[in-house]
Amino acid sequence: MKFWLSPDVFNNIAISLAEYRWNLLAWSVFSFLLFLILQYQVSQTTPTLLVWLAIMVLFSALQALVIASFIFFFQVLPSSKVQNKQWYKFYRTIEWCETILFGFILPLPTMLFIYAFLTV
Repeated sequence: MKFWLSPDVFNNIAISLAEYRWNLLAWSVFSFLLFLILQYQVSQTTPTLLVWLAIMVLFSALQALVIASFIFFFQVLPSSKVQNKQWYKFYRTIEWCETILFGFILPLPTMLFIYAFLTV
C-alpha cells in the first residue's frame, strides 16, 4: 500500500528540492534580519502596510526554514544505508515519526499567516 505521507515520498521530494536547501536557509536568515529591521521601524512609526510586511517577512522566513530543514532531514534516509534488520526497524520508526512531525510542521507557517491575516 502506497502512502501519500511516508518517509519515501518525503525522501523523493527532498531529493528533488536538494539544490535549493542552502538558498532557502540563506533566505530564512536574511528574512529574519529583515524582520528585525522592520520591527525596529514599526516601533518608530506604525503604518498598517509596514506591520503586515513585517509579519509576512517573518512567516516567509519561518516557511523557508521549515522547508530547508525538511530537505536536510529527508535528503538521505538512514534506513537505506543499514543492513541489520533491527537497525532498519529502528531507523524506519524514527523516519515515520519525522514524517508525521513534518506533515504537521510544513504547512504551519503559511496557515498561521493566513489565520493572522483573516483574524486581524
